[in-house]
Amino acid sequence: MSLIQLSKQLARQLSQQVVTALPVWLNGQTRVPDSLLQQGGAAIQSPVNAPILSAEEIVDLAGELAMLTQKVTSNCKPSEALKQGEQSSRFMGAGLEYEESRPYELGDEIRRINWRLMAKTGKAYTKLFQEERQESWLILVDHRQSMRFGSRVRLKATQAARVAGYFAWLAQKAAVPVVGARLAESLVLTPSFEGRSCYAHLMEAFSEACPPLDENSVAHEPHINDVLLSLHQQIQPGSRLILISDFHDADDKTTEILTALQQRAMVKAVLIQDPVERHLPNVSGLRLQSMTSASITHIDSDAQRQHYQ
Repeated sequence: MSLIQLSKQLARQLSQQVVTALPVWLNGQTRVPDSLLQQGGAAIQSPVNAPILSAEEIVDLAGELAMLTQKVTSNCKPSEALKQGEQSSRFMGAGLEYEESRPYELGDEIRRINWRLMAKTGKAYTKLFQEERQESWLILVDHRQSMRFGSRVRLKATQAARVAGYFAWLAQKAAVPVVGARLAESLVLTPSFEGRSCYAHLMEAFSEACPPLDENSVAHEPHINDVLLSLHQQIQPGSRLILISDFHDADDKTTEILTALQQRAMVKAVLIQDPVERHLPNVSGLRLQSMTSASITHIDSDAQRQHYQ
């Protein structure tokens, strides 16, 4: 089954928030398990300044993840990094362990010429070494205004936090260092966490309250492109970057930046959508109000509904 088919099947199975992996940026076959995304029951009423996931909900989610991840297979794409240890990196570069030699090319450093091989063959060769890399993950969760919406059980921001919990749990099991990034009025990075408390620390950061923002805050929200450019400067080669967002402000420039990021890191993008963002309810007399202004749109006909879609 192709990645596009996987995404469509996952979307069909969900009756509440729609969570799909963007096929263009999903490397390998790793998917967020369906049972983690399914929702049911009545909506939970909480104060606007309360954490979007309580401590009890975080613990319950950990229990779900512990059972789910027992059957999850690892990403089939070879890692582009190496955690310190005895395992060799797939990449050649600067390092201590000599691997092989190749014919000298213009621009190679003179100090890496294999003089012994050159004496035997009469031709210049450059030494290649195993490049040592430290794998790390960065999980970015979008909590900007467009994510603070939900027509069913949960806000999109809450569902994004749950999905982030899945990846945080995988990172904890893999014993790799993880940095959390929460995108709201600004981009806030957590310290790097590793070990048994990794999941708990990250979920505390991802569960911060998401009350509605005022017009001034919304007007000055960071653009996704600026955030990705900032991450491109910070992320280490061989890292994994997980983006969880509705990508409401993505454009052609976003694609260019993601392509550049792919040269440095393994990028996964998870799209969060609410059902009404895909299909408006089949009712008449809908009133839609802008999040950034007082303008209101009335939808009373099928033609208007189709135009919205």
